[in-house]
Amino acid sequence: MRMWGTSRARRRAATVALAAALALTAAGCSSGDDGDSDSDAKSSGASEAAGGGDADAKGEGQQDADDEIPSEPIAEVKNKEGIVLRVLELKRDGGGFVTLNGELENTGTEDFLHIQDWSGREQGADKSSLMGATFVDSEGKKRYYALRDTEMRCLCTSGIASLDAGENLTIYIQFPAPPEETTAVEFQLPTFPPANLEISG
Repeated sequence: MRMWGTSRARRRAATVALAAALALTAAGCSSGDDGDSDSDAKSSGASEAAGGGDADAKGEGQQDADDEIPSEPIAEVKNKEGIVLRVLELKRDGGGFVTLNGELENTGTEDFLHIQDWSGREQGADKSSLMGATFVDSEGKKRYYALRDTEMRCLCTSGIASLDAGENLTIYIQFPAPPEETTAVEFQLPTFPPANLEISG
């Protein structure tokens, strides 16, 4: 069910754009994890200027040809609509970012149409994407947002119209990298419980 190599060229192009824009990320990709929604909102707005974008078709994942994605999940969570999120890896890559690879599966009997719930609440968010994903570095007390380019496109799986009953969708999300000494974070996609993840690579 997994189609890991379908958009490698677009991934590489996005990575070039990411490298050019990462200088903007340092000031705006994170905020103190103190529950202050205003602080998080300000940080989110600043982070939108960083990263590269790629509006992928439904079902396409992003992975370089030389990389292998683990087949067993390192974390699995389920929301109340019966959608299962499996995280296969959170990997530190060159260029100052980390990539989450995983899959979403609709284990329910009805099609899931509320994709916009996964895009977050900020103005201008791509409502067909996983733009609302974040992770928290508890030790560093910082929250990291999915990377965007200057046109507000998320460097993540996008172009999702629905998730049909029984359907399995491969996904990826890229984030600014936390400090090298950070090896564990708490990841969350809206509507799902948080998942504790180890960073590999």
